[in-house]
Amino acid sequence: MNPDIAKIVEGENMPSPPTIAARLLDLVNQPDARIADITKVISADPKLSAKLIDYCNSPIVASARTVGSLQQAIPLLGMRTLRLLSLSFSLMDTQGQSGFPYDEFWRRSLATAIAAKLIAKQAEQNADESFLLGLVFNIGAMGIGNAYSDELALRFESDQLLDKLSVDIEREICGADRYEVGSCLLEKWNFPVAMIEVLKTYDPDAADLPSKLFCVSQQVGKLLLSAEPADREIVGVRKSAGEMLGIQVEQFDALFDAMIAEWKGYETLFNFESIAFESIKDLEARAKESMVQISLGMERTIREMSEQQHELRQIALLDSLTQLKNRSAFDAEVFQLSNQFRRQSQSFGLIIADIDHFKIFNDTYGHAAGDDVLREVAACLKRNCRQYDTVYRFGGEEFVVLVGNCDYDSTLKVAERLRNAIETLQVDVGGNKLCVTTSLGVCWVDRGRHDNFNTLFEKADASLYEAKRKGRNNCVAITASSAHPSVIDAAGSHPTAQAPVGAAATVVSPTP
Repeated sequence: MNPDIAKIVEGENMPSPPTIAARLLDLVNQPDARIADITKVISADPKLSAKLIDYCNSPIVASARTVGSLQQAIPLLGMRTLRLLSLSFSLMDTQGQSGFPYDEFWRRSLATAIAAKLIAKQAEQNADESFLLGLVFNIGAMGIGNAYSDELALRFESDQLLDKLSVDIEREICGADRYEVGSCLLEKWNFPVAMIEVLKTYDPDAADLPSKLFCVSQQVGKLLLSAEPADREIVGVRKSAGEMLGIQVEQFDALFDAMIAEWKGYETLFNFESIAFESIKDLEARAKESMVQISLGMERTIREMSEQQHELRQIALLDSLTQLKNRSAFDAEVFQLSNQFRRQSQSFGLIIADIDHFKIFNDTYGHAAGDDVLREVAACLKRNCRQYDTVYRFGGEEFVVLVGNCDYDSTLKVAERLRNAIETLQVDVGGNKLCVTTSLGVCWVDRGRHDNFNTLFEKADASLYEAKRKGRNNCVAITASSAHPSVIDAAGSHPTAQAPVGAAATVVSPTP
């Protein structure tokens, strides 16, 4: 025996089957064992006797009369079934140290056993022996789970162990998988040699009938206990049954319904959690309904994510201080808009506004005051633009306004209205009313005719520079086809200081 496997099989943590099971195993291996010997062993365990009687009275057996004693159960079951069934029931009491999910392990093992029994019957194999072997087919996982409980506890939660523990992980931690360990355990427990050999040589990809039978049985057993299987899982198990064992769809469905009926009989015997469906068709309907719900949930999630992405994109395109569109929005939008104006032969204007002497507000009253000025100017620009015009905070104290569908005179009126509105602003900072002015550069495009937007921006910027050169607080305009800008309105280099507003307030103009 492999030393790593011997460490598991002979380890002190490895659970042993109950004494009754060990004695029954001896009798199973004795072809000439007498019915009296078996009855004597079973009778020594009232719990086992009661289970066998309940089994005979369950829908699984469908006896015509009620069985009230073990003596009545014996002829009903037959010698061979009695031996194997009593052994199976006894083995399901095998448990070891705490930490391993024994109840769930035996629940899953029973599902595999039922599947193996019914598939074996259809394949004209020994159904009772297949039931017993299906019950202990994964017993090696119990052995590994007990021997390496500390290491597995670091990897998985207890309720995840049976789902997460795979043959690859088993080989990784102990150099052997559950089938190698299981065959050695069965040998130690004195199981029939033929059963041990099936487990020892098991390969889900092999062509031999036992390997294919128990590969499909495990898949079907897992499907039986699936709370909400996906439709593709049902299709996949049907496909495996067809390809490996030649079981057609109609045969599979009938077999699965028989499994459900038999499982419901075992539920009461072992107090196992019941399954919620009545037939394979019911299970398929649930799977399809689950798919619909998942699909609706995914659509809802995608829609919510799309909305969130849209909101994030909008936030990313907003200036956090002024809540105007920012430089990124400007770069993303204006080239497309100007091209659209050109295609539609629509006249438009580009206005660049710059707050005069903005640095003085920061230096004199602090950056918080400067932020207040920027917010007030931004709100004023937005308030005095038309609904279909767009205002951007281009950077620092500079703003850009895109004025669509307007002639030259209308564009100039918009620019002057903005300048005048800002000039009347009084920003309250610590009891002082700060006066603000702006210089504006304008470039107007006749019927959308321009070579490229960058050229328009350069002309508007040159006009802004000219407005500042001429004394600030005025507008200078140019057309896209003109080479020289012209002053629209020169309101003076600086607004005059106004009279105090209120007893404690002082109106202050920035000085250069």
